[in-house]
Amino acid sequence: MSPQLSQLLFLIVALSMVMTPFLATTGFKIASSIESKRGLMGARKEDIANAKDYVVVAGFGRVGQSVCDLLNARLIRYMAFDMNPARVIEARNKGLPVFFGDACRPEVLKAAGIKNPKAVVVTLDDKDGASKAVNALRREYPSIQIFVRAKDAKHQKMLQLGGATAIVPELLESSLLLGGAVLLSYGTPIEEVNSLIEEARKKNIN
Repeated sequence: MSPQLSQLLFLIVALSMVMTPFLATTGFKIASSIESKRGLMGARKEDIANAKDYVVVAGFGRVGQSVCDLLNARLIRYMAFDMNPARVIEARNKGLPVFFGDACRPEVLKAAGIKNPKAVVVTLDDKDGASKAVNALRREYPSIQIFVRAKDAKHQKMLQLGGATAIVPELLESSLLLGGAVLLSYGTPIEEVNSLIEEARKKNIN
């Protein structure tokens, strides 16, 4: 290798070592700025006006949708959030109050105008994600009820220590029980809750 080429390679390596921390810091700042400004993508002012006493549903997959169906049956107002743009667009086209955003982050709820949610239902299928969500929400909202889907008995105990009402069972049943728990917290008679859950079961079986 010629001396000139060696010097050039040395210079490139040296510059990359100097620039890496700067580029990493700059990239982090840019990403943080975009994230903080993003808030609720696609939300209109009328969508988030008077957003008080809402039940917040984090995740609008199969479990989240079943929970929202139960809330709808009792005319309980909710706002659901999901990180899947296609799912959000589909729900919005149906006129449902579903928004793109991470409802497990208190700043996103504040961007939605929700200062004191009535309750939060966390339907995440990820152990660590669910645990982090409960901790973050509990720090920001010490007195609200948090209902969350647990993966197993150990996870359930950990979530309950964080102040959440955790439900363990499988996919469909967990969504029905989560929704039922929210309805009970609203003072819905247990007979009516059981009736709604049974009706939802039959609907999903058919």
